[in-house]
Amino acid sequence: MQNAFITLDHLTQLGINLEGKDIDSLLKHLNDTLQERVGTEVTESLNDDQLKELLAVQENSNDEEVGAWLSNNVPELQEITQDEIDILLGELAENSDEVNQAS
Repeated sequence: MQNAFITLDHLTQLGINLEGKDIDSLLKHLNDTLQERVGTEVTESLNDDQLKELLAVQENSNDEEVGAWLSNNVPELQEITQDEIDILLGELAENSDEVNQAS
């Protein structure tokens, strides 16, 4: 889903202590959560015909073709994605003490 993903730099900027942590698992979890949230927002913005078309594209196409369909049919995709990144990073920042204490 687009090129906007949560990266190690985002976590470092939030002051998340990454020593002794499984960084790859944390980033995978954050990006999976991001994709779920963006997917929910996108599907809620589509009408029934668009939703059927998207499901057909997802079943019969590769990720690049799905991305192209989304770009063509969801003009606010980048804004949705950025909003969800900001929300997720905000939630992470609010809980950074807990994340830093987890091992």
